[in-house]
Amino acid sequence: MQLWDGTQQHLYNDLLQSLSDVEWLLFQSSVKGDVCPGQQRRCSSVIDELFAFQLITGQLCDACHQLSVNIEPCYILPLCLPRGEGHSQTTQLVSVDECLRQFSSTERLTAAERVDCVRCDRDQLVVETGCVVMGRDIVGCMKVGSRDIYRPSTEVTRSGCQRRSMLTYCPPYLIIQLLRFTAHSKLTTAVSVPPRLLLGNDVVMGDDNSVTHYQIRALCCHVDSHVVSDGHYVTYATVDDVTWYMFDDVTVTKVNIDQELMSESVQQSVYILFYRRITS
Repeated sequence: MQLWDGTQQHLYNDLLQSLSDVEWLLFQSSVKGDVCPGQQRRCSSVIDELFAFQLITGQLCDACHQLSVNIEPCYILPLCLPRGEGHSQTTQLVSVDECLRQFSSTERLTAAERVDCVRCDRDQLVVETGCVVMGRDIVGCMKVGSRDIYRPSTEVTRSGCQRRSMLTYCPPYLIIQLLRFTAHSKLTTAVSVPPRLLLGNDVVMGDDNSVTHYQIRALCCHVDSHVVSDGHYVTYATVDDVTWYMFDDVTVTKVNIDQELMSESVQQSVYILFYRRITS
């Protein structure tokens, strides 16, 4: 796993898949539910059944090549808007597919941006503090029982890293939150919302060519404000994938969703997306 460079997926995919399976079983068993005789265990919350998925994030340290893996259950997939340098806030148009590709691509982090590396932190502890007993640094102990018991306290400097995130266990309903209210995003960036979303093995961890299909079922727009604590929300939703309605406070209006998704007002204010998984 220390050979992982963010692109050679075959080097670590099997091991990560096994770790993912174990973590998912632990997550399911940790959710208390009612178990009836002769029935399988069910999650106590419909939220877990409909929206829970697994997020896997790997970080490869440039200095020591330590691969740190974080596996956790999630309910909302946050997607950053691409940083379009030199583009106008009102003319730049990005797509949800582009946000997904950016999310799952290998990202280069500087020393200031990275999450601390366990191995580098341990080496830094030896350099800066040390735990010296009778003239020997016991924090530097590496191979107990061998002749090479103590590691030399060489100077360690912080470096950058590579990071990549992927999904497993795609949920029946996928909730996507576009991160408009961040320091690097542009609130008026127009986002193209595809009616159908395709998640391949570049986003979903796996070694096959399967594709998970999602169909748009609802979206929420944040309008009339440039801060998340102000303004109000307008929601578009359907129950049959044919007839769509817009919910604006106490007003409910039947709309043509294809026209709405192409409108500038929706593209510049869409904030949360709800997709339903469908068969291919």
